[in-house]
Amino acid sequence: MTPVKSSLSFKTKLGFGLGNIGVMIGKQAPKALSLPIYNVALGVSPAWVGTVLALSRVWDAVTDPLVGHWSDRVTTRWGRRKPFIFVGSILAGLFFASIWWFPRGLTDVQYLLYYIATSLLFYLALTVFSVPWYAMGYELSEDYDERTRLQGFASFLGPAGQVLVAWLYPLTQQAYFTDTIEGVRFVGLGAGLLLAGFGCATVFMVKERPVDEAAAKRVKEAADKQSFWAGVKAAARSRPFVILTAAFTSVIVGVSLVGGLGFYVHTYYLYGGDTKLGGELTAQNMTIMLTCAVAFTPVVVKLSTRFGKKAIFTAALIWGFLRTCSLWFLLDPANPQLALVNGFLWGFDNAAVFMLCHAMVADVCDDDQLKSGTRREGLFGALYGWVFKTGLAMAFAISGYILVIVGFDRDLGGAQTSDTLFWMKASYCGIPAMAFLFALIIFIRYPITRAVAESVREQLDRRNAGA
Repeated sequence: MTPVKSSLSFKTKLGFGLGNIGVMIGKQAPKALSLPIYNVALGVSPAWVGTVLALSRVWDAVTDPLVGHWSDRVTTRWGRRKPFIFVGSILAGLFFASIWWFPRGLTDVQYLLYYIATSLLFYLALTVFSVPWYAMGYELSEDYDERTRLQGFASFLGPAGQVLVAWLYPLTQQAYFTDTIEGVRFVGLGAGLLLAGFGCATVFMVKERPVDEAAAKRVKEAADKQSFWAGVKAAARSRPFVILTAAFTSVIVGVSLVGGLGFYVHTYYLYGGDTKLGGELTAQNMTIMLTCAVAFTPVVVKLSTRFGKKAIFTAALIWGFLRTCSLWFLLDPANPQLALVNGFLWGFDNAAVFMLCHAMVADVCDDDQLKSGTRREGLFGALYGWVFKTGLAMAFAISGYILVIVGFDRDLGGAQTSDTLFWMKASYCGIPAMAFLFALIIFIRYPITRAVAESVREQLDRRNAGA
């Protein structure tokens, strides 16, 4: 049998892609603002800020599988995923704004407690929004290549949210705000409203894929026989799921370990402590990175259609390793703008790794359904998120301590020691390089090629037709 090719409408792809702008704002904005605001502006220890970011991701990792499992089983007149996306995106926007509306004049401990409380509320709401959004993307199409094209829309539009995030801190420094505190309050409120708006765009523009009622009934009956923990065990036994999750987690953890360090490298290593110039360079670098990621997205879609997802994902890991090694030579205080070259090089591996991983999770869900008879995109997507978010929690916890270990002293400003600056640069370049290399070693054994994915899909279609 030749697998039936299916195409999603432009409106559906666009609506799903717009939702990713909201997801990216929710994921990236706390990381971009927390250290500059709570550490540099308010004086809270960077180690404690990193610990709170870690705690938030642990909380996130606990709630993700529960929400994913819940959304797999819920059926409403509006669909399985839409009610979660609608409510979650609105609450996430409101709670994000609340993180930055702290009272003035608090002690360090009081600021820390406020940050913990608002962050936990925000990440709970973000889970309710993002986990069903990802699950919706896994189930909108059954076609191997159409899944890649759908995720291509998300990857093409999502960087718009990341570009916005890159400029949030520079916006707080503008002259029309009396100080950074007033700036972050209104900037955070605006970002929260955008987060909610783009989440709602998915709700109103995407029609969840209709399913064969008889097939859906069989899948639901199979799911009802399995507990939440049975689904978790099945995911742990899925070889392609474990390999894909481990490879992606390695990359995201390695990058996140030094993500917040970029602002410090630009500010103190390249610009001698000038926070305004360092913040602007960080924003410029991120803007170039994400613009190039958008430009590479259609290229990656075409390449993966031609050569398969596994081959292009592997090539992206190799590229990422070489790029991060070359970054050492691009960080030059005599020519700070040279660091922006890394942004151009970053486009390919970012577009491929972050787009194709989600397209491959959909293939993994097909493989699981063939073996178990159960369809559980929400649970698999949430467990996938749980693993790398647990890794992120550890990364965030360690990231704050990296600054402490290398000897960064906020009170010294631009007069940091030469050893501090050297190890700051070495960490920023070396940790991601090792992460890409480790991911490559893991991913080479990923078993689902195009031929395997289409064979699985054929067997599922034949089973449904026979039933």
